[in-house]
Amino acid sequence: MNLRDIKKDIAYILEAFIEDCTTVATVNAKVDEQAAELFEEAVNLYNELMDKVSAKIEGSKKAYYIALRKELLEKTDALYTKLSEAVKASLEAPKAEKAPKAEKAPKAEKAEKAAPKAPAKKAAPKAKKAE
Repeated sequence: MNLRDIKKDIAYILEAFIEDCTTVATVNAKVDEQAAELFEEAVNLYNELMDKVSAKIEGSKKAYYIALRKELLEKTDALYTKLSEAVKASLEAPKAEKAPKAEKAPKAEKAEKAAPKAPAKKAAPKAKKAE
């Protein structure tokens, strides 16, 4: 594990999250504001982690980078959880807004309400020809 790898991991993971935020905001306009806030949080997290990577380290670099990678995954997971909750809330909101509709009449009642049909005419018997 080296400095270059940890920087690539930070960039890759947070860029994927930002792309997911953009996709969700494009597909669901109700989540647009929340996705923008999460987008900003992801950018701030990126800047914060890159500052930590660039800081001078005293002691074990390996332990520091492992802790940094763990922090990256935990915070990104929290961001994905927030995004998921925002999407769920936007999908549940229309269900709560709709008033319950009146129940539809069963098919038997619909048939009775339909216009009555004229009785079928019986064919008159044909006269026999005299032989």
